[in-house]
Amino acid sequence: MKKTALLILLSFILSCSSNENPDIYSGEISALQTEEDLKAYWQKLHDLDQITYLKETKGHLQGDSISISNMIRTALMFEIHGPEVYTPDNVVPILNFAHNYYGKSNIAFWPIIQACKKTGGVIESFGGKFPAYPLEALSLTFYDFSLFQQDERYDGLLAKLNNKTYDKVSTTLFELQGEQRRLSQLEVKDVIGKWHIERMKNIEEKGFFEIVKMSDNTLYIKRKHRLQRLVSVKTSDNTEHYKIEDEPFGWTYILNNGNLSLVGDQGSTLIDYNIYK
Repeated sequence: MKKTALLILLSFILSCSSNENPDIYSGEISALQTEEDLKAYWQKLHDLDQITYLKETKGHLQGDSISISNMIRTALMFEIHGPEVYTPDNVVPILNFAHNYYGKSNIAFWPIIQACKKTGGVIESFGGKFPAYPLEALSLTFYDFSLFQQDERYDGLLAKLNNKTYDKVSTTLFELQGEQRRLSQLEVKDVIGKWHIERMKNIEEKGFFEIVKMSDNTLYIKRKHRLQRLVSVKTSDNTEHYKIEDEPFGWTYILNNGNLSLVGDQGSTLIDYNIYK
């Protein structure tokens, strides 16, 4: 009986996600009046992440949509009820952040992470000492690059995020949800190059990623089904310098005669990728 009731509840939440109307979320969150109401809603969001999203969702487009919808709801909890709605034992915002794979959404959500850090609690130690876990999630989402055991980078990267100006989180996330769905409609027009996945220097992993020109005549990095728009920042001889649109750390991809490198903001080479054949 409990399982059936839970599935009905999650189905209702999922159907709301498909309506793409944040006013639905605003209405239901504004209606929460008591501490018990708020606690129950946080539990719904936890179940939506852990059950519907991670265990029951099939297909990347639906999964990404649910992920961003989760983040919108969490942002609205803060925006409507204030930062006191968050308690030190609450893992939901951290799960939202770590389980999202659309980089711009993580950037937009960073003020929520800042608010959680200000309250303290579980965020200080979840997945390692803060900011290891959220920075790792962000670096993997944008660059597919691991910051594992690179603590010396943390302060500089964290400063870049904390010094950035952010628009209203829920509104930005809603706009990005629409952008993500538009990207999913594009088709590959040309493959510029293909390289082995390498999240840590000199350690190749199974699979590949690509730089592609899509049907909107724009270049993207393509990792499986997800696209990130590339912005040209410099051209010299046969060398192109690209950044991912709205990337957080100032890192650059350098493409020269089919060879690709990821370069840090201080000019050091993070990865020289091997061509995938």
